[in-house]
Amino acid sequence: MTQRLSGVSNEEADGLAAEIIEASNLFLGRTSNLVRILAAHSPFVARWFLGLVAAVRQPNLGAASDVRLRNLATIKTSMVNECTYCATHTSIFGEALGLRQDDLAALKGDAYKTSPLFNEREKAAIAWSEAMTLNTAKCSGKVWDDMRRLFSDTEIVEISMASAMFNMINRLNDSFWTELETEEYNRRQGDAVKGRSVEQIEEYAGRFAKTGQAERESAKALV
Repeated sequence: MTQRLSGVSNEEADGLAAEIIEASNLFLGRTSNLVRILAAHSPFVARWFLGLVAAVRQPNLGAASDVRLRNLATIKTSMVNECTYCATHTSIFGEALGLRQDDLAALKGDAYKTSPLFNEREKAAIAWSEAMTLNTAKCSGKVWDDMRRLFSDTEIVEISMASAMFNMINRLNDSFWTELETEEYNRRQGDAVKGRSVEQIEEYAGRFAKTGQAERESAKALV
């Protein structure tokens, strides 16, 4: 299938789009085709979207919980939704965080529930993300009871944010027919696992007022 909406290329990008691509390469290791679509058609929204994704998903950029738990939540969410694009992205990122092929295979169905590959907390986070994705978390007593027993409030919020965020991202990519990038390109996600700080993402957000004003003035001049 052909991607339904065009994305902005590195060569075409200027203004806010160029800023978004630069930040995505820094915080996520590369710029996905979804980010390119958003940057091309809704850059003011795209830059907030990128900041949210980076803060929730990446290590050391805002979230305080274990990045492995959040990653497991995004993988399971994408697998339950059968979003090939996102399941591929999150699995490759998981490998950069230390997951193995056996771990990923166990996540595809219910095998994780009895697998020795995951500890009790990991199993609970996976089950919770599955329940959130199926919208059974609102009435799933044991799954919630396990979360309440094993995690702090902060951890519950951040694991839930990771799952909820990827439910949204899954829907966007499936609906846009977003073209999957090459495996080699997506392996660049590993470049952003270390060496990034919350101060950098705060500096990125701190530019918004100045660059946003410049973008609006430029748009007015073209009218």
